Amino acid sequence: MKSFVVTLVIVCVAATAGTVIYLNRQKTLPVSAPVAEVSLQQMEQKPPEKIAAPKTEAPPAVSENTAKPVQVPVAAPIATGTKPDDSANLIHKAVDALLSAKSAGEKQDLFQQLIKSGQLDAAMAELKQRAADNPNNAQLPTTLGEAQINKLRAIKEAGGGPNDMGILAMQADQNFTEALKIDPSNWEAQFVRASALSGWPVELNKGPEVIQQLSSLIDQQETMTSQPQFAQTYVLLGDQYQKAGQLDYAQATWQLGLTKFPSDSTLQKRISTPSGQ
Repeated sequence: MKSFVVTLVIVCVAATAGTVIYLNRQKTLPVSAPVAEVSLQQMEQKPPEKIAAPKTEAPPAVSENTAKPVQVPVAAPIATGTKPDDSANLIHKAVDALLSAKSAGEKQDLFQQLIKSGQLDAAMAELKQRAADNPNNAQLPTTLGEAQINKLRAIKEAGGGPNDMGILAMQADQNFTEALKIDPSNWEAQFVRASALSGWPVELNKGPEVIQQLSSLIDQQETMTSQPQFAQTYVLLGDQYQKAGQLDYAQATWQLGLTKFPSDSTLQKRISTPSGQ
């Protein structure tokens, strides 16, 4: 049992690293559609660090023993006489922003804002409820799985325990699986799942499975309208061939990707260096 937990923790950390690398890498990619107009900061009326209880002159009905105003979290709404529903409304808007994000990098920025504001759990609860209410929407379990990966990473960075990390890793994988049951052609669910799987320890021999999944995803991309993020499938597949010692396949994969996405800087770097890194 102990060895299983240790192995699971290693898997959690490695899988998280692989997925986060993908998410961060997307920030440098051009996007074919305008950036989503809603973000946590945009939903607020002024910078979060300036949020505080409004200064008024001796408001009536406030006792002399009223406590000093508490610092409001980043994602909390700005309003005089805040109502209990305000926070829920803001989380609702934050989830809307996640679901309408135009790139993985934009989505990752929103996740980071939720983590810093301490409201990632609330967003996850909102996503779970929406998934329950809309069982045929593959984007909901996909985004929930990504949220769980981000929380896993935050727990790791905070020195959290292996049990929480293991549970989150399994839940994320289950959500990606559920998304693909709903929509087997969902690009995001396929890629993020393969990206996470690519970070598993070598001794678990997941490489062939990752190669098969990414090869199938490239075939699927050929039938879809081209998107900038499709270049990352070639990057990751080439990386997997390189890990397997198949350098010719790696270079051929990166070169093929570069012919389709000539402006992709990551593919350019892979081709320009002998090791591909």
